[in-house]
Amino acid sequence: MVSDDSAGTSKEPSVNEQNTVAARPKKSKKWKWILLILILAGGSWVAYQMYFRSYTNGPRINPLNLVPEGAVLILETDQPYNVWNELSATKLWKILQKDEEWKDYGEQLASVEASLADFDRVLDLLTNRKLYLSVHPYGRNEVDLLFVLDMDGLGILRTWLTRGTHITQRQFQGKTIYEQFDPSTKETLYFCFENNFLIGSFTHTLVEASISGQQEAALSRSLDFIAIRKKVVGEGLIRLYLNYEALFPYLASSMGTDDQDVLKSQLPFLFSGFYLDIEEKALSLEGYSNYVDSTNSYVYLMSDIGKSDLDIARVAPARTSVLLSFGFDSFSRFYEKLQERLKKDQELVGDYESYTRKTEKFLDISIEDDLVAWIANEVALIQIESDQFKSETAFVLKAKNASLAREKMAFLNQQIRRKTPVRFKEVDYRGYPVNFMSVKGLFNLVLGRLFKRFDRPYYTIINEYVIFSNQPNVLRLIIDSWVSENTLSEIPSFQAFVNELGEDHNALLYLRPPLLERTNTGLLDEGTIQLVKSKQSILSSFPQSAFKLQSSGKFFKTQTVLSIESLEKEMDLMEVPTPVINYDSIWQADPGEQIEVTEIEIVDLGAKKQTEPFDTGLPKYEVDIKDGQKHGSYFEYHESGELKIKGKYKNDLKEGIWKYYDLDGKMVKREKYKSGELIQ
Repeated sequence: MVSDDSAGTSKEPSVNEQNTVAARPKKSKKWKWILLILILAGGSWVAYQMYFRSYTNGPRINPLNLVPEGAVLILETDQPYNVWNELSATKLWKILQKDEEWKDYGEQLASVEASLADFDRVLDLLTNRKLYLSVHPYGRNEVDLLFVLDMDGLGILRTWLTRGTHITQRQFQGKTIYEQFDPSTKETLYFCFENNFLIGSFTHTLVEASISGQQEAALSRSLDFIAIRKKVVGEGLIRLYLNYEALFPYLASSMGTDDQDVLKSQLPFLFSGFYLDIEEKALSLEGYSNYVDSTNSYVYLMSDIGKSDLDIARVAPARTSVLLSFGFDSFSRFYEKLQERLKKDQELVGDYESYTRKTEKFLDISIEDDLVAWIANEVALIQIESDQFKSETAFVLKAKNASLAREKMAFLNQQIRRKTPVRFKEVDYRGYPVNFMSVKGLFNLVLGRLFKRFDRPYYTIINEYVIFSNQPNVLRLIIDSWVSENTLSEIPSFQAFVNELGEDHNALLYLRPPLLERTNTGLLDEGTIQLVKSKQSILSSFPQSAFKLQSSGKFFKTQTVLSIESLEKEMDLMEVPTPVINYDSIWQADPGEQIEVTEIEIVDLGAKKQTEPFDTGLPKYEVDIKDGQKHGSYFEYHESGELKIKGKYKNDLKEGIWKYYDLDGKMVKREKYKSGELIQ
């Protein structure tokens, strides 16, 4: 085909010339492509450094250095976007959205996700990087979050954040703090960038504390925190750390300073570390806690003494809302450790040993032989909710066997009756005898201050379980539940929950939040009760929860499980009607109204008379003495000065007529003794 060329015809090249001409353009295109690739690669590298990568020369800092001192809770994850994706799809998250505060958190997180939706590359990069969220108290009982996010490779996000609307900036200790105001919420987000990390909070003082505290790095340099983090780092999608040094003072604002001091002294934990597992029906936190072992605390006493199963749930009624159980190989070992620890505390040991001697002498018993030796491997406190009376408590001792429990309790009861003026007739209720112990401080002496509330309790024995309560109605309900097989251990969901949790424990706190909605007394302090009631919109969806400790060397293996399932099918089982009994008609008198004789220890063997004054200077009692024993007239007075008791002793034992008077001078009781025995 002949072409029409307007420029004219040209001479056709030879074969050699054709080869030469053909070779030249191939060489030219090759180098052009190489040059183009180099230009594109270089440009991409520059763009990546400018827009995608936040670049820092040299080693990066530890992001924990940026978490300010005083954090109550720290959350750590290496996959923040994956965590959000998984959590937001769970039933747990849907339940949390019922609460206004949690709903607000969810809306904020969803807003962030929507804002980043156009940056698919950013969301992909968020799957593998460090994120820390820390909770900090501030102001008047307020808390807020601070976050620290690894920004390596997220230069475009940094540019986007700093060029948004309503943003101002200021300098603080040489660092730029950005302030982004949201007109719709009236909130201001404060954030800055430090060594490839984004630091942010809605409270400006937290961002400032992060900047000013990074050199000291109090958290990341704490040996106690490092020890806990080593136990859980790398486990699960999320790790949670509790800082008790900051937690206890924060709790004081809601539960009171005195209660907070007791909690801190008896549970002297330093840090807890957990890794998180979310399932369809349960939220599980497993990890470890360390503690101060130089204090006289329950934590020290529970370490290295073995553990036990949760057997006391067999007698706890189905309406139990709180169960606090202590387990060990042997209660005798627990008591032995108590004695060991007391001997190291010179300020406490003297008073403790003196009170023990007084109690043993007064009742003519051996604390170790007649009480400690027959207790087996579990002691528990329980709180019961009922429509018939307000929340009441009981505590349960598991004995080595039923016959030994009955024998030892009968002996203790006999000794107490011989030494106190209280008259009480044993009552049989559905085949289980109910008795009364009119003695103060016995359980506080053996078990510690958690059991101080049970002063002069009623008690009954069911199989190998000895159950005490200040209210006889509570014992009646427990007996009814046992006879009708309506106990905690009979509930199918409880059985499933315990299988998930595991029974072995040194300490186990089990809670039923829906039942706690009605509580106003009992084992929980006022601040906790109010918190539970204010969060019922979500707590009602968590029918069971538990916190468990198991001794493990210098640590306690720590586990928290929160169930996410309904108990609706089992509520009928827990609502078993019980007969109403008028207890005033079966007891001769309410022992709580009786007048007790003051315990007296003779301090001068050569004295003829002994007396002791009230703080006002008025006499508390006067008693005649002969050869170091009470012998002769005895007078005891109310603090107002009115006569309270008069009688006579013979060789340290009550003898003859004893009379008891109220504050108005009216005689409320008259008794006759012979050689210390009540005969009329």
